Amino acid sequence: MNTLAIVFLLFQLISVLQCSNVESVFSSSSKQLDGLLSEKEKVKALSDSWNRYSEGLSKIDKIRDMSVECALCGIVINEVAGFLIENRTISEIETLIQQDVCNHLGVIKTVCDLLVDALPLILSQLENQWSVSVVCVDLKLCTVPFNNQTDPRAVPTYTINLDLDPIDRWTQICSVPTFQQMGQYLYNVITTILPDTLGGDVEKIGQLLNDNYYPYELSQEIRSCANQMGVPYGWIALFNLGYEVSDACTSIVAQTMDGKIYHARNLDFWAGMGFTETLKDMTIQVDYQKGGKTVFTVTTFAGMVGTLSGIRPGAFSGTVDTRFYPGGVGELFYEVIAAIEERNASLVSFLLRDVLQNQNDYPSALENLSNDELIADVYYILAGVSAGQGAVISRNRTDAADVWILDAPTRWFEIETNYDHWEPAPWFDDRIDPANNAMNAIPRSELTLEKMFQVLTTKPVFNLQTTYTILSCPATGEYQSFTRYCPYPCVE
Repeated sequence: MNTLAIVFLLFQLISVLQCSNVESVFSSSSKQLDGLLSEKEKVKALSDSWNRYSEGLSKIDKIRDMSVECALCGIVINEVAGFLIENRTISEIETLIQQDVCNHLGVIKTVCDLLVDALPLILSQLENQWSVSVVCVDLKLCTVPFNNQTDPRAVPTYTINLDLDPIDRWTQICSVPTFQQMGQYLYNVITTILPDTLGGDVEKIGQLLNDNYYPYELSQEIRSCANQMGVPYGWIALFNLGYEVSDACTSIVAQTMDGKIYHARNLDFWAGMGFTETLKDMTIQVDYQKGGKTVFTVTTFAGMVGTLSGIRPGAFSGTVDTRFYPGGVGELFYEVIAAIEERNASLVSFLLRDVLQNQNDYPSALENLSNDELIADVYYILAGVSAGQGAVISRNRTDAADVWILDAPTRWFEIETNYDHWEPAPWFDDRIDPANNAMNAIPRSELTLEKMFQVLTTKPVFNLQTTYTILSCPATGEYQSFTRYCPYPCVE
């Protein structure tokens, strides 16, 4: 397997590049099964599928690792949803999952094969609008998530001293036992999914990226964390790449009657509960300080040196939303690799970190986030300190396809999920309409961050994959982060 193929496989395994809301996809998917089989044949196919699945599950029960299986289930179900969006037939989906996922796995290939065997059963139940996690719980590959969890839960806050050498900055955070355990868990899950012969090659790719492509300052911070977590730094480098292309999100920027700008977002991680629960435990709020004073604050994961959410108090705040790529995973992958090989583009999370660290005002941030070259398409949502300073920047790799500026009172709020705002919401992932309806129900004169939080608690904007929520007001410097726990099964 060549180097590009190895990286592509890694992307498929650690991230779900298509930001699709699986719950919506499921509502019409079983019609494919109905169209192919008579009712009697359908009942028999479902019965046979469940019997084969149950028998296979019982055979491997003694060697099962529930955490690994749960992660794999989330990956496979998301892949199935993506193929349904492309109107693939059942036989095509079986072949593609087998070829693209199962055949590349190590010791848990048997579990992947079982999921392929259960495809008729899965498709028949998708009309019930199961989420990724509900599917995997019903298949007995994941446990019911978030038992006895309080929602919301404030995120722990840490400080990183920018006056220290980069190799020393993450020592305190990444030596926290919980973060060490979670980092090692992610490493063990991914390396267990991958064949033994592949894991070492993937690690080397991470090392090469860190040593030759990532900015020196950030590459040293990655080494700093890896040293404390007990995870090879090549894998921490890859996790930094994987996180930023795997999130589905909802970001809102809004202007009050007196011209104040509010900013709020949900970050959802779409690879199923095997990863989402772990990332909740790794979510932190970090004050980056210089000379003992906070320069900027971010919400991130322990070991992620870039950021997807952050504020420079008194200046601006920014969030990153993954942009749905119409060419699919394959074309997006090759664009990413081309950008890396050209050595002239930034990771999207690295650019937001750089802007927060080095730019002093909203206009400068808007300029950089609109024009600096990136490795992948993305949305940046930006909020400033004065009336009109709110924008959704729809980015291509090289420049902005569109910059959507607040225009109160006509357009006093803007919402971005993972699709271009000038296009209608896709049928398989409509979070935008519920969010718009919830915002329109708030009189502008009564707008508060607390009410924006309630908008982000509207289902399906709030879902089982929602990892954290942030609330921000750059003018006042207010910034809050919460991990989120939607009670299972998290439906209206």
